[in-house]
Amino acid sequence: MTVETDESGWEVDPDDEWGVAVITTVGRQLKPRREAAGLRAGEFGVAVGYGEDLVYKVEGGKRIPRQEYRDRADEVLGSGGLTPAAWATFLPYASQR
Repeated sequence: MTVETDESGWEVDPDDEWGVAVITTVGRQLKPRREAAGLRAGEFGVAVGYGEDLVYKVEGGKRIPRQEYRDRADEVLGSGGLTPAAWATFLPYASQR
């Protein structure tokens, strides 16, 4: 199952400079982990149950991933809880719509 959604709460408020910086920083941590696991964005999307486009948006700091995405990414990447922990640390600093 692949999920793509444009629900509110996913987009980063472009006027929130601090929030954009935080989401971009944390999102970019996923890309090297994904690449180290030998996964292309499309393959990773299939593995976590979301589309390739959303993977790029999360990694590029354009979208805030939901808890299910973060948990599944952690499982797929074998991060041992680091992926959700990083998001939990920084998400309070980024405003969601």
